Amino acid sequence: MIDQSPQEALMGRGILLWLLGVPIPIIILIMLFAR
Repeated sequence: MIDQSPQEALMGRGILLWLLGVPIPIIILIMLFAR
C-alpha cells in the first residue's frame, strides 16, 4: 500500500465511491416501492 502511486490510490477511491454511490438510489427506490 505504501508503494502505491497517487493515481492508483485515487482510482481505487473513485471505484469505492462509485460502488457506494450506485446502490444508494436503488435502495431508496426499493424502500419507497416496498411500502
